[in-house]
Amino acid sequence: MFPLLVHGERRIKRVQPVAGGAWLLISDNPRYEKELIKPQDMKDLEILGRCEIRIGRVL
Repeated sequence: MFPLLVHGERRIKRVQPVAGGAWLLISDNPRYEKELIKPQDMKDLEILGRCEIRIGRVL
């Protein structure tokens, strides 16, 4: 999961590289569709960091 700035909007998405140098932005929320960022649009995308969380029971 990565916090991103896409066209000036903040988002938290999974990022999957795809053929041709594009990226697929994937949300865990089913209300949001996957979004394809083409190589020519990468200038409008900025990775702000990386989110990591571990949820579970500690024994």
